[in-house]
Amino acid sequence: MDHKELRDVLDWMKGTDLVEVAYKKEGRGFSLSTSDAPASVPGAGMPPSRFVPVASDAVGLFQWSQPGKPRLAEEGAAVAEGDVLAVVVAGSGAAKPVKSPCAGRIAKCFADTGEAVEYGRPLFLIEPR
Repeated sequence: MDHKELRDVLDWMKGTDLVEVAYKKEGRGFSLSTSDAPASVPGAGMPPSRFVPVASDAVGLFQWSQPGKPRLAEEGAAVAEGDVLAVVVAGSGAAKPVKSPCAGRIAKCFADTGEAVEYGRPLFLIEPR
């Protein structure tokens, strides 16, 4: 597309409620946003943080541990990379472990036993060492 074609698309956008449009074909493309659109940087979401979030990668009920096993995850507790912090029990009864992505200290717990959780829901914040 040349400049005039891009200008026509941008003018059309301003006449709609669209704030951003992107086009990509065969590895080439463009994205446009109106001046009213908030500025965004591709790939950037949250600002940098000293904490590492741990999110659920399953849908089900949050449990601190598998039946008969002790609870390991408490705020302030030290954890190693790969430690099982909790489990998410699906409707089928299968328990998916929630593992620590790094060594550090649990700064915050966001769920409690029996609470329904969705995929992607933050469960813990870990302060890496």
